[in-house]
Amino acid sequence: MFFAINKDTKEKVNSLTVENNPSYEFIREDIWYADPDEIESCPKEIDIEKIKVRFREGSNAISIRGKEYDISPHFYIPNKEKLGINTIPESKEHKLAKNWIYNKIKNKDLKINYSLVNKPYKYKNSINLFDLDIDYSLIGIETSSRAFGYSRLRRADVICPFKEKHPLLGNGIVFEIQFSKQKSKTKIDRELDWATRGYSIAWIFQDDFEYLNDNIIELKKECVDVGSFAALVKQSNKSFIKNLKYAIQEECRKLDEKKLEVLQIIRDSKLEKIEFNKSEIRDIVEEEFEYIKNRLQPMCPKCTSRMLLKRGPSGNFWGCANFPLCKCTSQFIE
Repeated sequence: MFFAINKDTKEKVNSLTVENNPSYEFIREDIWYADPDEIESCPKEIDIEKIKVRFREGSNAISIRGKEYDISPHFYIPNKEKLGINTIPESKEHKLAKNWIYNKIKNKDLKINYSLVNKPYKYKNSINLFDLDIDYSLIGIETSSRAFGYSRLRRADVICPFKEKHPLLGNGIVFEIQFSKQKSKTKIDRELDWATRGYSIAWIFQDDFEYLNDNIIELKKECVDVGSFAALVKQSNKSFIKNLKYAIQEECRKLDEKKLEVLQIIRDSKLEKIEFNKSEIRDIVEEEFEYIKNRLQPMCPKCTSRMLLKRGPSGNFWGCANFPLCKCTSQFIE
């Protein structure tokens, strides 16, 4: 297991650097708990946050071509099979990457070439990674970005966080070690995703390594190219604007197509004759006429009652509805 949590300090530290951490001078005397993120399953009666682990030191140095290499230390759960605890399987690539970064940390030697803001793919600025302000206790192998405070999961093959944000390299450097083929789009998407999280990224492929034995790999070149956080952010902004432009063009094209489709439907459709029911029309007209007539009915100037339309020998006239008590009349004009 790569990480463990100290019972007293509550800190989550990795097995690569715990030996050199003065806070844990007596490693074997401390009580350590397993990182829940590394537990695949365990019985319900076992508290996943209280699974005790032990620390195992790395093996003695192996001399290859006159250079010393070590097998990295790790945490482990005693009798985990008997207890029914399953940890997340450790791949062969995982072990190789762990041993590779462990030896780099031990020797404090890994040269990187990083890019400037205005030249994202021009790696002309060389520096030793370990001259930067690295937080060694948080260096991770196959670590999820959720462990660093991000809600969306993103796994890092190797992540080297900084104690303070670097103006060009951001929060730290992620090493994507690819032992299989990587699609160009996937590579770009990962770069932009890590840039939004504030990290620079370095790509290392299988052909970049030399296999010294079953457990030790070494870079063929002395330096690793790192796409700086600042350069990736600038590049991502350009990509975002470009993608937005294409998205707007695509939506406009769809709207034009939809408009033409609707117009064609109107042209092709045959409007059927509308049949009216005469009795329904008469009822509607009479109702509307009655409403208008009532609105136009005059009021009696004497008693303020409504006046009714009446017919006399000389034609129509308005007579007070209060007749015979009120005999007021008014001329009717067609």
